[in-house]
Amino acid sequence: MHTTEEATVTTTRQRAIDIVNRSHHRREPEPLLDLLADDAELVTYDRTGAEPRTTAGKPAIEAELRDVFARDMTHEVRDMVAGEGRLAYRVHCTYPDGTRVVGSVFCDLDETGRITRMTQVVTWDD
Repeated sequence: MHTTEEATVTTTRQRAIDIVNRSHHRREPEPLLDLLADDAELVTYDRTGAEPRTTAGKPAIEAELRDVFARDMTHEVRDMVAGEGRLAYRVHCTYPDGTRVVGSVFCDLDETGRITRMTQVVTWDD
């Protein structure tokens, strides 16, 4: 049987999974933004092979998420995994011209389930 603490952790993880999935599927950044801690960081590794880009703070991350979610493409979240203080998933995006992008996203969660750090590796099907 689960303890109250274990049940709370499970509920927090499931809430984060549901929010990430719904936000991407609907291309609505607000639920995902609500999940971010104010001092969250987004670290992005992309196809250029350059040093990773770090975006610090919820307002700066919001600008990036709004840009991505506003693009004309579909989002499909796959392979979600949640563990203690962690959440990982892949989001498969397809533009109308058939160009595909896959983002592998790894999130650190605080004790309340807020995302404190997102690390993403973005690959393009050129």
